[in-house]
Amino acid sequence: MLKKIFSDFAKVPPHILYLIGAVFFIQLIDASLFILFNFYLKDLGYSDTEIAHLVAFKYGAIVLFAFPLGLFIKGRKLVGFFRVASFLTPSLMLLVLFALEHGYTTLVYFLVFLFGTGTIFISVTAMPFIMLNTPKKQHSEALTMYFQIFGATAFVSGISNYILNSIDPVFFTESTVIWVFTCLGYVSVWFTFRINKEEQVSEKIPVRDFLSAYDWKKIGVAIFPTLLIAVGAGLTIPFINLFFLNVHGINSKDFSLFGSFSFVLVVIAMFFVPLFRRRFGYNVVVNGFQLLAVLALFIMAATQWFSYWEWAAAIAVVAFLIRQPLMQVASPAITELTMYYVGERNQEMIAALNASIWSGSWFFSSMIFGLLRSYDVAYVNIFMMTVLLYFIATIIYYFLIKDYERMEKDKKAIIVPPRQK
Repeated sequence: MLKKIFSDFAKVPPHILYLIGAVFFIQLIDASLFILFNFYLKDLGYSDTEIAHLVAFKYGAIVLFAFPLGLFIKGRKLVGFFRVASFLTPSLMLLVLFALEHGYTTLVYFLVFLFGTGTIFISVTAMPFIMLNTPKKQHSEALTMYFQIFGATAFVSGISNYILNSIDPVFFTESTVIWVFTCLGYVSVWFTFRINKEEQVSEKIPVRDFLSAYDWKKIGVAIFPTLLIAVGAGLTIPFINLFFLNVHGINSKDFSLFGSFSFVLVVIAMFFVPLFRRRFGYNVVVNGFQLLAVLALFIMAATQWFSYWEWAAAIAVVAFLIRQPLMQVASPAITELTMYYVGERNQEMIAALNASIWSGSWFFSSMIFGLLRSYDVAYVNIFMMTVLLYFIATIIYYFLIKDYERMEKDKKAIIVPPRQK
């Protein structure tokens, strides 16, 4: 079975592998921020509310520009956007770190906003490029590899921080490690210039015709559960490290260790997604795994009610380790499902809307998180909102999958008349 799995992944075209390599090194920056940035800001004296506002600025930029970019890229070649992102993203993050270290608070917000803008040049364009320039038989493998990147980079940045901090905690602070991974982001430039394929591009649609050119009903149905999950995730994911720090006293070094281990599980689990999807269907891969992930998140959050108990922190960590791979496994299957559901004509638009929705939801969720924490609302109460939103989204995905399966049956039921002699 493993031989078959790896042979299927080996068929992914080289230009897609170069794109994935570029995204890997750009994503190293985001992964190091996910694990370390909040701890770094805490050391600089930022409150939970201020951290939430700073996080919101990054996603606010994506909200503003992802949708217009989705309209703009229709019918255009996309490799140039990858190259812009590969240079802009690390450059802007270096400026953010410089401004933080010199106390230029207002400038930090502006630069974080620009950093978010720079990331959309690859986050919005990568998915349509993969769908258009990968044979359909390799779509599952290509999308799975793409979604493995965050898990792989989170592992690399987390375990590296743990090792470096163990060697010299005075020199290898959160700030230093983020600097290192930001500089590594420039390696993505080499990968983007290795993508030399003659691109397949979608049909160009004039901007003035965008209201009539897309199937907005299908797009709306496909993105609604994504909206619910994104809002819930925005209340939880960027602030999980604050939960472990403030509730269970787990510092950045220890969080890096078990955080990186959780993403090893994510990467391993991801390899089986295409096989599971083909054997068991979308309902098992999407809804089955998401329901288990929701249960794990519930248990993790509930440990705050018993944080005084000596085993509470251990249970929270185990629940976190279980939740990560289960939730991430569903992502490539959801993307494949929605891309097929809306059809080729709508794929650039749904990719842009997905980026806008995730970032917009995380923008507003971060603001809401900051507001709730300013009133000392407990982490467990905030995280339970995420549990509820995830559960509702899973129910909606059940009916969306049924609708997609009906559409596929209807296509197969069409009888093509025999050719007239």
